[in-house]
Amino acid sequence: MILLAANFLWHGLPVDVAVAAGARPKPKALEWLMQFSAANQRPLIYQIGEDWFAFGPPAFQAEIAGRIQRGQKPWLE
Repeated sequence: MILLAANFLWHGLPVDVAVAAGARPKPKALEWLMQFSAANQRPLIYQIGEDWFAFGPPAFQAEIAGRIQRGQKPWLE
């Protein structure tokens, strides 16, 4: 997995983006990253295969899911 740390801000919080280097990130690495994200209040967007997922506050998850459903990139430009 390739981590793009603080790729953009969401409501003043740095958002990390984890891009899979293979088909999917290793479960142990993703689990660690989610724990880090929660402990440090850093929302996370991560990739499994071709699909993107959001981890963080419910409003962040809903916003990212909406962007994905509309066919937009999950991160802000």
